[in-house]
Amino acid sequence: MNTMFDFITHVKGVEYLLSLVLIAGYLLVWEVLKPRPFHAIREAGRDDLAHFKRSGVPAAVKQLGRIVSAPFVGLFYIVSLPFTMAGAVAYAVYAGLAGREAAFTWRPAEAYLTGKKNNRKSSALSDKK
Repeated sequence: MNTMFDFITHVKGVEYLLSLVLIAGYLLVWEVLKPRPFHAIREAGRDDLAHFKRSGVPAAVKQLGRIVSAPFVGLFYIVSLPFTMAGAVAYAVYAGLAGREAAFTWRPAEAYLTGKKNNRKSSALSDKK
C-alpha cells in the first residue's frame, strides 16, 4: 500500500467482508438456537423443488431468465433516473410558465386500488335495485 487511496480501499474491503461474515454468523447462530434448526429452510427448499417439478422445464427456464435479467433491469432503472428527473423538471418549468399547477400529487380517487371491475359490478347491482 503506497497511497492513501490504496489504504482506504483495503480497509473498506476488509470492512465489507467482515460485516458480511458477521451477518452470516448472526443468522447461523439465530437459526441454531431455534427449537428445530434449519426446519423452515428445508421446508422452503422442498416447496421450491416441488413447484419446479409441477411447473416443468419451461417455467423453470422462464424463472431463471427473470433472475438473470434482474441486474439489467436494475441497471436500466438507474440509467433512466436522470432522464426521468429531467423530464419532471421540464414539466414543472413548462407548467410554471403556462400558469398551471405543477404539483406531483397522488389522488386516491384516480388510484383504483380496489379495482375498477369490482366498482362497476357493485354500481351495476345498485342500479338494478
